[in-house]
Amino acid sequence: MKTLVSLLFSAALLAGCATSTPEPAPEVGHDATRSITRIELVYNEQDQLSVMDGGGSAIMGWAGVFGPVGTLVALGVEVGTRVTMASRIERRSKEFTAAVKNSGAMPLNRQFAEQLAARLRAGGREVKLTPAARVDGELARMQAPGFEPTPGYSTLLVRVTTTYGAPDMTSSFKPFVAIEQSLQDEQQAVLHQTTHTSDLEEPAYLAYDGLLQHTAQAQEGLRQGLAGIVQPAYAGMFGEDERPRLAGPESTRTAGLGPK
Repeated sequence: MKTLVSLLFSAALLAGCATSTPEPAPEVGHDATRSITRIELVYNEQDQLSVMDGGGSAIMGWAGVFGPVGTLVALGVEVGTRVTMASRIERRSKEFTAAVKNSGAMPLNRQFAEQLAARLRAGGREVKLTPAARVDGELARMQAPGFEPTPGYSTLLVRVTTTYGAPDMTSSFKPFVAIEQSLQDEQQAVLHQTTHTSDLEEPAYLAYDGLLQHTAQAQEGLRQGLAGIVQPAYAGMFGEDERPRLAGPESTRTAGLGPK
């Protein structure tokens, strides 16, 4: 699983993300973030879906069972598929993205942004949604090319990564999503940065062709993964909303039922 997660995170490189290790976010308590009442949520407008596998075969370790010839054949497949991995990922990612886009379904990025905005509004905040080009740079220095902050608003940069990945060419493709977010105050000082991921077991596709033929189902798998991140993304920034304080005995006494 660790190998697969590392592989899936490398999909960010194909979508314009940096692969260097981000600097740790500053230690800012929820008191500072809770004071924010107006947020401009900036998200990458275009869905960029990745389809990737690590090349090679899960049965490479068993190749010796089939003798020297089997070992040489398996080794040739192992090396060949890893050499062509980058071009295969690029081609499949473009094909899958185009197929999902042509389906006419609501874009995943926009739906996630609207769901997160709704959660922010439910917490009592005013939210302005701003679609932009894909947010680039490592997490510690994320920026949206061409974006100018709106005066009077704090900025929440959100980068969405949606992928179907397999650790090798003989394993099933499964959905994986990642949300990177950077909350900045009106002076663009970073208050909170974090990454949330969700790797699911379903839907799974044994072959790429199966994934390409079932785009609606595949997109729904990614959609569910993103929906599951909305609350953790909110709570990570602001903590859980405070519940209304329970009324005391005196304030709950029913009129007319007191002692006579």
